[in-house]
Amino acid sequence: MAEVNSSNENQNLQPEEQEIDIMELITKLWKQRKRVLVWCAVGAVIGLVAGFSIPATYSASAVLAPETEESMGSGVSSIASMMGVNLDNSVDAINFQLFPDVVSSTPFIYGLFDLEVETADGELRTTLLDYMKEHQKAAWWSCVVKAPFQLLGWVKSWFSKEEEPDPNAPLDMYNLPKKERGVVKYFAENITLETDKKTGKTTVSLEMQDPLVVTTVLNAVLENLKDYTSDYRTSKARQDVENLSVICAERKSEYYAAQQAYARYSDANKNVILQSAQAEQERLQQEMNLAFQVYSQVATQLEAARIKEQEAKPVFAIVQPPVVPLEKSAPSKAKYLVIFTFLAGCCAAAWILFGEECWNKFRTDIKN
Repeated sequence: MAEVNSSNENQNLQPEEQEIDIMELITKLWKQRKRVLVWCAVGAVIGLVAGFSIPATYSASAVLAPETEESMGSGVSSIASMMGVNLDNSVDAINFQLFPDVVSSTPFIYGLFDLEVETADGELRTTLLDYMKEHQKAAWWSCVVKAPFQLLGWVKSWFSKEEEPDPNAPLDMYNLPKKERGVVKYFAENITLETDKKTGKTTVSLEMQDPLVVTTVLNAVLENLKDYTSDYRTSKARQDVENLSVICAERKSEYYAAQQAYARYSDANKNVILQSAQAEQERLQQEMNLAFQVYSQVATQLEAARIKEQEAKPVFAIVQPPVVPLEKSAPSKAKYLVIFTFLAGCCAAAWILFGEECWNKFRTDIKN
């Protein structure tokens, strides 16, 4: 019984000991509150410096509604859409679900390099590639970080001479220089597409340092995406149109030749009543009719292929086009202020409660 009583007393003392420990920690922090406030003030200053140093960026977005051909009943498709299942059985290899892969591909972004862009203040008008390579702002600490690597590259250039690429040489899409690859990587990471699998609605967004430039680039992205997918959707129909156009021209010439042959023979044997002449005339007439039937069928197929090509062209509708943003999307100075102040306060509390004691113990152990 004595052992049971002693264990119960220990259990009753544990919450009190934990409470006393927490109160001790709070008391310790309260005594050092001035130091915590100083750390928070320093963190706030760092947050403001970071917020004002990072270049402002602007975000533009657009909403697309892709058109899909459903091979199942509308009732089954709608029920499946409510369950988050896509029952689109179209045979297209490129549909709205692959738009992110298409937009982030190197050939697609390479097609934007020669796009003419103009800044909102009207002071700069150049190509998108030149704007991204030569006219991008960066935080001041990026120069500090790059300085050692630039110095190392300068020293290395004294010992190994490398041939500098010709700036006027045409770019090879499959072997781009380092800066051009950086531009491709930037757009591949910053052009974002979010697709609702139930409705197929796709939101495209992009963030850049100038409001007019970002809107111009996003419009070009939408146009290129529409052309890209339209070309794919109409590629087979367009090829059918080209092939049928050649065949139709050949059959047309054959029909005209048979028609001329029949007309010449009829004119030459107008008053001839010989059976052989009439038989030849009937043969030429049948050849002419047969050539006309073939030509007519091919012409009908050609028109059907042209109609199919036109029907396949609309791939998606732009529900909400991109507009020039009026306010910057980043950086948020208030956000940086709160984050750095909070982190500084946490670091100060950790140092006062645990770090300072561990550091003093470590210094004492070293001295001994």
